[in-house]
Amino acid sequence: MRILLDQSVHDHRNQGNNSLLDIALKRFRNYWPEASYEVISNSPHLCRVYFPGSRPVSPDNLLAFESRLNTLHRIMPQQLWRLLFELREVRNSRNNLSSEKRQISAFDGFESRYGEQDQSQYSDSESELVTQPAPIEQASPETYHRMADYDLYSATGGGYMCDSDKERLLQVFDRLEAAIAYGIPAVMVGQGVGPMDDAELLARAREVLPRLDYILIREECNARPLLESLDVPPSKVIMTGDDAIELAYQARKEKPGRGIGLSLRVAQYTGLNKDHIAEIRPIVIEIAQKYGAELIAAPIDVNDTDKHFSEQLMNGYPKTSSSWRKFETPGEIIRRISRCRIMISGTFHGAVFALSQGIPVVGLAITDEYHKKLSGLTAEFGEKGCQVIHLSKNDEEQRLAEAIDQAWISADVLRPQLLRNAERQIDSGHAAYDKIFALFETRSQSKQ
Repeated sequence: MRILLDQSVHDHRNQGNNSLLDIALKRFRNYWPEASYEVISNSPHLCRVYFPGSRPVSPDNLLAFESRLNTLHRIMPQQLWRLLFELREVRNSRNNLSSEKRQISAFDGFESRYGEQDQSQYSDSESELVTQPAPIEQASPETYHRMADYDLYSATGGGYMCDSDKERLLQVFDRLEAAIAYGIPAVMVGQGVGPMDDAELLARAREVLPRLDYILIREECNARPLLESLDVPPSKVIMTGDDAIELAYQARKEKPGRGIGLSLRVAQYTGLNKDHIAEIRPIVIEIAQKYGAELIAAPIDVNDTDKHFSEQLMNGYPKTSSSWRKFETPGEIIRRISRCRIMISGTFHGAVFALSQGIPVVGLAITDEYHKKLSGLTAEFGEKGCQVIHLSKNDEEQRLAEAIDQAWISADVLRPQLLRNAERQIDSGHAAYDKIFALFETRSQSKQ
């Protein structure tokens, strides 16, 4: 049995996406432990490090990356691989700031000697500076013919079903349509949906989405109305919460910590910029001083330099915690968040990782897209547990200070309800995956 998993963004540098894929793999393996799990990837080394036992396949033709490094991936510890990635990033950053001749790292030596076959199309995505966006691949016609070789296709969780990810989403729609054409069970799991106003995207969504077997959504208030407007039958839409909730919930501690978590993203689709960082920094520092709290950085996306801007926010404060590493695992970030009493988050999964451990969140939103993302979490976890501050409105500084203060004071009271809401969504997720399993088994029997 062959199962194909598709994250839409294939560089494995967003730990929210990685956590979603991790849980999807674990849940599917509960049903089909002997299946071959193939992951669309343009960073095959990272894929093997983050998802042991999976098989990276190229985005443009679904062919596996054949490499003599495969043996090394099986015998060399993941931590050592990640250290090689870290050293390469340091090297690349230094070379970007200098005109000196490029130094060849140990990892480059491995790649040049044992590198992927036909790697010329993909090596750039694994060696470019982390500030560069992941490339959008153009699939060849062979991609859609090879979809016939799979037994199940799953677009795994993320927030890419929206206007700002139009080009990537159109590629996912093409792959979904190919699976449908060959009669392969096709599902989307852990999905954030919307906003979607682009006419071309809406038309394509209306063609493809109603024909899927199931769409598992991470929140109700925005996703279900939009999917209903696209003629998706309500029976195919299942509310499960974000799949990553389970990963974070498993790491919860018995009691809240004493830190204030910080997860920020300066990007066009979030609307957050350097001026906002400067405006909110005095508020965060003042409240941290008031409660003697440690400030804890929780970057989610390497490409978007989340780490840099989170550290800017706590610059000059004496009690801070961060990490020099870029290639942390989702579990390492989640464990750092577990030391927090509250989380201030301008990233979706920074909020998810906290709420799922019973830690209240103050969400920062500017754009309509991010306001809807965070308000979806508010609907599922509760208004007091997930307060969303719209930074473009009047009195933002006062509202932000009050929200942070209220979250700190109420953390102990809010914790049990936040954990119950996490448990509810985890249970819904497992029940929905049961439906996918039952669907597959029914179709398999009908073919016999």
